[in-house]
Amino acid sequence: MSGGAALLGQRVVQLSEVEQSAWNRRFVVTLSDQSRVEAVLYRGDTLCVSTQVGCAVACPFCASGARGLTRPLTLAELCAQVTAVESLGTALQRVTASGVGEPLHAPEAVPAFLRWCRERGTPASVTTSGGPLPRLRELLAAPHNGVTISVHAGTEPTRARLVPHAPALGPLFALLEETVPRMSRTRRKKVALAYLLLAGENDTPDELVAFASRVRPLGVAVHLYQHNPVDSSTLNGATRESYERAYAHLRDAGLVVRMSSQARLEANGGCGTLVAQRGRPGRRGLPLVDQREPTDASGVPLENDA
Repeated sequence: MSGGAALLGQRVVQLSEVEQSAWNRRFVVTLSDQSRVEAVLYRGDTLCVSTQVGCAVACPFCASGARGLTRPLTLAELCAQVTAVESLGTALQRVTASGVGEPLHAPEAVPAFLRWCRERGTPASVTTSGGPLPRLRELLAAPHNGVTISVHAGTEPTRARLVPHAPALGPLFALLEETVPRMSRTRRKKVALAYLLLAGENDTPDELVAFASRVRPLGVAVHLYQHNPVDSSTLNGATRESYERAYAHLRDAGLVVRMSSQARLEANGGCGTLVAQRGRPGRRGLPLVDQREPTDASGVPLENDA
C-alpha cells in the first residue's frame, strides 16, 4: 500500500451533516489528517464528491479554491465518501466528481475512482475546467457516464479572468474539435459544457456570440448555470431577466441549452459553493458516520494510492 494517510483498520473519513434543504443535503467530510471538504447529496440519489482539499484553478466566483490547494484526496478517501453516505440508508443512483477540487489534478486517484464506481455498477461523471489537456483527452477516451467541461467564457480575456489556471479557449476547443466529432452519437451526448452566468463578466451579447460560435460545431449540450453568492467572492449572478435572455440567445444560436435545476439553485448545491476547511462542524453537532476503508467488489480493501 503506497502513499496515503489511511492504513488498514484506521478511519478514512468522518461524515457530518451541515444542512438539509428541500432538495439537497450537504455534508462536511473530515479526513484522517483533520482536513475537511464537502459532499452534497442531490435530490436524494446523486452524490457530488470532492477530489481535493482546496483547488488550484482559482476561479474568482468559487469558494472551493479560495484558500488555495492543500492536497488531492486518496482513492480510499474518494470511495469512502460514497460508502459513508450509503451507510445512512441512501440508495445512490449516480455519483459525480464535481465538488471541491479539479479532478484532472488528481491523475491517479480519480481514474481509479471511476473504475471503482464502474465495477460496482454506479454511474459516475466528472466536472472539470479542462486541464491539463492530455488528461482531458484521456478522460474523454475512457469509460465514463458524463464529462462536463467548465468554460464560462466565449473570449480569451474572460476565460483567463474567470478560470485563471486552466487551458485557454483556443487549445481547449482545438482538442474538443479533434475528439468530439469522432465519438458515437451516444457517447457525444455524455459530453457537455458549463457556462456560469455572471453579471458584467460573461453575460454580454458579444461574449455569448463568441461562446456559441465555438460550441456550435461540436454538437454538445450547454449547462447554463445560475450563480449562488459565496462569502469569498464579490462577483454577482446575472438577473433572472438577463439569465433568460442569455438562454434564449444561445438556444436561438442553435445550441442545446439546459437551465439550472432546482437543486442547483439552492445555496447548498450551486456551482462554486462547496468549500474546503469550513470553519464549523455539522449543525447537528455529532458525526453521522465514522467510515473505514472501502473495499473492491470482492471485499478486498482498496489500495490507498494518492
